[in-house]
Amino acid sequence: MNHVFLGFDPGGFLGFGWCALSIANDDKGFNIRSGTCSTASEALAAAGIQVSPTAIGINAPMYWSPDGDRKADQIVRGMVLSKGGQSGTVTAVNSLTGTCLAQGIMVAALCREHWSEVAITEAHPKALLRIYPQAENFLSGHAFKNNHERDAALAAYTAWAYDKPSTGWCDLRAMEASLFDPISGSPPAYWFPAA
Repeated sequence: MNHVFLGFDPGGFLGFGWCALSIANDDKGFNIRSGTCSTASEALAAAGIQVSPTAIGINAPMYWSPDGDRKADQIVRGMVLSKGGQSGTVTAVNSLTGTCLAQGIMVAALCREHWSEVAITEAHPKALLRIYPQAENFLSGHAFKNNHERDAALAAYTAWAYDKPSTGWCDLRAMEASLFDPISGSPPAYWFPAA
């Protein structure tokens, strides 16, 4: 039996990436299906899975801080800068576009409607590519039509790492002193290789 991991990259009209990652029980073989559409409901339908996914990764903030910049974003931004990246790779929640914020929360809410206890993690594909070489290895051999599909695949990869749980990864959400969580059910994580 395979495990299915979903990944989503909310990006607006014809820029909402989705990915269904199917992985064999021995973690040796996997299959990637991906595409783009325009909305959360279209992305969930396009993923077209009939079984409950093991975990879901979403490239959008799954919680907000009443104090402004989240500790998690400060940590990841620092990691990206230490690897020669730009600070804009990790944007503060207050600076993100409405599509990312609204459709990210919408796809999480729709997933919880379908699968009430599914594990959800926030993902940050561009930062992951900058600091985690295994992410590039995962992508090798797969042709994506655009960065939305690629980022959705990396969000699914993050969900897979969350399910394992992978060595060197941790839940950055746990570092927040105060937060607002708009997702019902068990709180989504922010699984990232920052341990």
